[in-house]
Amino acid sequence: MKLSVCITHFNRPDKLGATLESLARQTRTPDEVFLWDDCSPNDPTKVALAYRDRFPHFVYHRNDRNLNMPGNLNAVLAQATGDYIANLHDADQFDPTLLKKWESALLGHPRAGLVFCGLAAPGRVFLEDLPAFCEGGDFFRRVFVGSSGSPIWGTVMVRRAVYERHLPFDPQFRNWADVDMWMRICSTDGIAYVREPLISLDNSPRSFAWAQFLICHHIIFANLYRMAANREELLRFLDAQRLCTNRCYVRHLAGRLLRGEARLFLEGFRHARDVFVRLPALAYQLDAGKTLRLVPAPGA
Repeated sequence: MKLSVCITHFNRPDKLGATLESLARQTRTPDEVFLWDDCSPNDPTKVALAYRDRFPHFVYHRNDRNLNMPGNLNAVLAQATGDYIANLHDADQFDPTLLKKWESALLGHPRAGLVFCGLAAPGRVFLEDLPAFCEGGDFFRRVFVGSSGSPIWGTVMVRRAVYERHLPFDPQFRNWADVDMWMRICSTDGIAYVREPLISLDNSPRSFAWAQFLICHHIIFANLYRMAANREELLRFLDAQRLCTNRCYVRHLAGRLLRGEARLFLEGFRHARDVFVRLPALAYQLDAGKTLRLVPAPGA
């Protein structure tokens, strides 16, 4: 099997070297590596080119304009020719066995469309009870319904044939378009899981953003329609998701207040209609017997 690695990069040249070094030390050498810089203000070209001789085939490209995450990811994936394609982030570091274990998981589970693994990062918990393989529908019901996020990070390995069915990443979901993609893959293929912390995430501080909250919950609501087997199951999905979304919204709103983040509290308060009306409004289209028509993500 031919293995491609695609790395999207934006403005973290100080961490890119460690990422590429950990990739160069893989026990399963990738057959080709593509690194796409999204017109970073801090040019990573010097760092990138220092690794051009460390891989059998290495291509570095710097966009002449910013495409944003989904556009940049779509662009780099278009270069890959491998049977398996690994998406990697530009500031993470990888266990030397990552690619080998991902490849073995896909070889061992022919119905798996993608494989992901545990993460070495504060606050990240392992899915201890998740088997090494789940059918896509079972995985979606188990992990995504009634949830507020995704245990699958943006670093995965996907079969090329699966990407050909589902690409492109949807730009309306911005930096979280990968979450939508993993859910879409659940609608056609199974999910493999390596229960080991094989990726050390970039530990840079991340600030809270209402845009992320709204978009991620919109993604889940939208994909409930793809995954429900029938009307009754869909209504159960929607009830569970409304409850989860409402609770998360109230918790985040209270958190902003307790931290004295007045601006974020007021911004969140203004999104009350998005949370309680616009997101659940997708359900009303079903109840009225209409064809699903996705509305723009709230706050986008």
